[in-house]
Amino acid sequence: MVQKQSAEHIESAWNWFVTKYEARGYKSLNQFANATGMQKSSLSRYFHLEREIPSGTIGRLCQELKVSPEELLKAVGALGWPAKPKRNRG
Repeated sequence: MVQKQSAEHIESAWNWFVTKYEARGYKSLNQFANATGMQKSSLSRYFHLEREIPSGTIGRLCQELKVSPEELLKAVGALGWPAKPKRNRG
């Protein structure tokens, strides 16, 4: 579960994403989603900090946005997310 973020952090993450996809020539979230085969709603949730970006999606986003994984994770504050608690299965 994603920690509740401040409005400023949410706005910062969203603006970072919009700036990056526009720099790559996409004019809208819809156009970016269609070109990458990703769901527009999922992208919105990732960059409005409502949902963590799945590890299998990070590489594809980094490649399309031309950023490093570290830059992407810093932009969404993921480097500060706490580790998920381990379950005791014994």
